[in-house]
Amino acid sequence: MSRVFIVGWDGATFDLIKPWVAEGKLPNIASIMGAGVHGSLRSTLPPMTFPAWTSFMTGKNPGKHAIFDFTRQRPGTYDLEFINGGQRKAPTFWKLLGDAGKKVISISVPCTYPPEKVNGIMLSGFDAPGVGGSDSMLDARGMHPPELCEELLREVGGHPMGSFPIAEINQGRLDLALEKIVEAIRRKAETTKYLITTKEWDCAMILFGESDGVGHDFWKYCDPESPLYSAEPSNMRDAILRVYQELDRQLGELRDLLPMDTTLLMMSDHGFGGVSDMALYPNCWLRDEGLLKFRGGLANWASRRLDALKMWAVAKLPSRVKRLIFQMVKSRIGGLEAQVRYGIIDWLGTQAYFEENPYYPVLRINVKGRQPSGTVEPGEEYEALRSRLIKQLEEWRHPETGEPVVLGAYRREDIYDGPYLDEAPDILVHWNEFENYSYAFKVSSKSSGKSWTERVTPDKVSRSGSHRDFGIFLAEGGPIREGREIHGANIWDIAPTILHLLEVPVPADMDGSVLVEALDESMVSTEVAIGAAVGQCAAVADHVDYDAADDQAIADRLRALGYID
Repeated sequence: MSRVFIVGWDGATFDLIKPWVAEGKLPNIASIMGAGVHGSLRSTLPPMTFPAWTSFMTGKNPGKHAIFDFTRQRPGTYDLEFINGGQRKAPTFWKLLGDAGKKVISISVPCTYPPEKVNGIMLSGFDAPGVGGSDSMLDARGMHPPELCEELLREVGGHPMGSFPIAEINQGRLDLALEKIVEAIRRKAETTKYLITTKEWDCAMILFGESDGVGHDFWKYCDPESPLYSAEPSNMRDAILRVYQELDRQLGELRDLLPMDTTLLMMSDHGFGGVSDMALYPNCWLRDEGLLKFRGGLANWASRRLDALKMWAVAKLPSRVKRLIFQMVKSRIGGLEAQVRYGIIDWLGTQAYFEENPYYPVLRINVKGRQPSGTVEPGEEYEALRSRLIKQLEEWRHPETGEPVVLGAYRREDIYDGPYLDEAPDILVHWNEFENYSYAFKVSSKSSGKSWTERVTPDKVSRSGSHRDFGIFLAEGGPIREGREIHGANIWDIAPTILHLLEVPVPADMDGSVLVEALDESMVSTEVAIGAAVGQCAAVADHVDYDAADDQAIADRLRALGYID
């Protein structure tokens, strides 16, 4: 019998890991690198948590699984709504393994709410509603089987959804925030240790999101080269290292519990790096290009006041009060978020607009018949505008450096393919960095004088760390080669590799390929068994819409992670 155990460190990067390994600070991951294989893992474009982890689970690009972001535009409106795993349109490897008679355990993977009724156990990630604020606990709604909730409460004190200490950070209580992050790692590990030692499994996984959260919030304390660097408090200079060391410690303890027949895989969904003090207001650039029109001063004032009120409520109001407010508000939070992003846009004077999220803006065309106030005819006019925009984006230069603002701009069909392509943004932008740091993307209503770029003070940048294109991949045990670095791995290669390791045929319509470079041919066949295409999965999970209170809880977590302002 062979097994596969997967450890995810969300947002982990070799840019941090390799120097710390060289200094002897991460002994367990160093041991895996020496005993097995490792290499960079390309993320999705854009490198965002929900589409990346969903591509990991399905072995498919977003055009085949329909998860493109944390939010989507509500059809027929410009409003946004939060999504979850119920909107996923392709089966996961958990489902495929279960169908083949394998027992599975999935713990805390994002975009797995509502939990699939797998052959085994699934504990949803942070997209589950849960109970509590910065110490949210997963309740029975996020568990399969739901009766496991009582068992985990009894045996390990319940399962944490993660740590989202935005209130502590806003209050300057960084020690407490970091303590909560580390404690969440320990508690997730306790759940995992309990389940893998008491339950039957062929494939199990634990995902730690804390490596991502600490990067967003603490990068500026740990990187002296960062334009946002803060030398105080001095005891935060090793904050990210402390989180990685706790992750490494738990990795060692989990590794010691694994049966001898286990292949261990480690990965992250994307990499990580710092954010610049150079702000970018993408819709201001579109305005200057004659493709977008802003409304008058009152709309700008209202958008800024709404944003300020939202941020004050997040920082100051107790969770129970916020829940009550959102239950009373007729317009759900997605509509409020859309007002902050788009409230200053005059739609009838706009041909194209960016979704001005703070992490990776993408571009949409304002199409007649698709958007409620569309101005661009579908067909020839739409295609001509896309061609014009791609050319203008690739010619865009920063006035201070003369460097490209954009590394590449692509029609959606050049990056994705599949039955859900029409749900993707019209143009995907591969953003350049500004002097090795990500631009600080901001909504255009916050631009002073409506310039599309300006330097801002550190207090105007919500998060000091952001995503990069390449995460990590490591493997050891079983048929894995020893001491080798591999190249060219993509995040959707992991699902077919897991299926192959467990001798389950790889569906013909998966985009990923088995990472045969990592395998010892003397121990496992590198001839991949190809099964029938699985296509769309109409009932991935029972779709569950969030109510107003759930919206507020999810928004708080996304804001704590830096994914909405």
